[in-house]
Amino acid sequence: MKKTWIVLKTEFINTVTRRSFLLTLILVPLVPAIILGVVSLIGSDSQSGGIGQIFQPSPGGPVTDGYVDLAGVIEQLPPDINPDSLNEYQNEEAAKEAVMSDQLRGYYKIHTDFLETGQITYYRKDFNPFSAMETTTAVERVIRYNLLGANLQQYEALSDPVQVNTIDLAPDVEERDTSNPLAFYLPYGVSMLFYVIIITSASLLMSSIAKEKENRVMEILMSSVKPIQLFTGKIFALGLVGLLQMVLWMGSGLLMLRLGGTTLNIPPSLQLPAGLLPWGIAFFITGYLVYATIMAGIGAFVPNLKEASQATFYVIAPILIPLMLVGVIIEQPNATLPTILSLIPFTAPTTIMTRMAVSPVPLWQLLVSIALLILTILLLIRSVAGMFRAQTLLTGSKFSLGLFIKTLFSAERT
Repeated sequence: MKKTWIVLKTEFINTVTRRSFLLTLILVPLVPAIILGVVSLIGSDSQSGGIGQIFQPSPGGPVTDGYVDLAGVIEQLPPDINPDSLNEYQNEEAAKEAVMSDQLRGYYKIHTDFLETGQITYYRKDFNPFSAMETTTAVERVIRYNLLGANLQQYEALSDPVQVNTIDLAPDVEERDTSNPLAFYLPYGVSMLFYVIIITSASLLMSSIAKEKENRVMEILMSSVKPIQLFTGKIFALGLVGLLQMVLWMGSGLLMLRLGGTTLNIPPSLQLPAGLLPWGIAFFITGYLVYATIMAGIGAFVPNLKEASQATFYVIAPILIPLMLVGVIIEQPNATLPTILSLIPFTAPTTIMTRMAVSPVPLWQLLVSIALLILTILLLIRSVAGMFRAQTLLTGSKFSLGLFIKTLFSAERT
């Protein structure tokens, strides 16, 4: 036990005292905090013509369009269309001259055979990706109104034919505004945070073991420390390093969202729940132990760091699945697929945390997921511990997925 503690303390201190680690630990939450402060300052100055005015959009060009009705379709505008936003011109030459002299943004040409072809052409002086994306909603509504004989009742029925009344059976759960970009980016950020911290912490363990084998430090360690003591000390030391990162980064992120909610115009329904942090600690610890144990087995199995790095893809492939399906998980967090991914130990940590950032997750799913993760950890530790023998640690072989799995299961039986 004493030697395990020495390994743990040494590995932890060596990792957290590295300059690169300290810079990453501090800068990741500090940079967003500075940006939030600058945005808040700009927002307050914009009221009084200060620095915020620099970032205000400049006045644009004309916002009025015109139309040339060669088919004689348009007789009057519907009540919901501003007459000043759509002007009639008798011929194309007059409309074109108005566009070129910046009196119009553009004009629509309703062709003479419109009733047969439905063809309309829109002319503008400029062309850019933003103007190309603008729609022709206004003129379409005008034409639809006139084709209905200027019958306002039919026009309104056609424009909005179905009235859906929604009754909330869970009034305590606030409806999310899915049109807000933050409805996607906040859960996606939580998912990426978990992926990065779990894989980074687990990879540090694999790199540490593989590097010590490659530079023959392992031979010195084996003379005074048992393999299982080395394994236990390293996995817990780097787990504490990852936990420190997760708590600091996620805690500061939640704090900034709370304090900067008004500045960033974050609706209350999009705020991350307070329970995300304690559950995040639980799922980080279990998720880390799953992947760190496998990474430790690879580090013990291969002869050098290069071989270990090449094997990383096979390990991280399962945890990449929730990232590839993150759009589906965010859009329908309680659907069948996200629920299944939440119960698979290798995809559960990132899936659960993404779902929790979107909506409440049933307690039974959280508990079952944790239980399955713990069971997987126990099986993996039992298997990988068998690979931590002096003979394996001091030799190693070229990585092969099939051979690694075979060795893993044979180690479990022994």
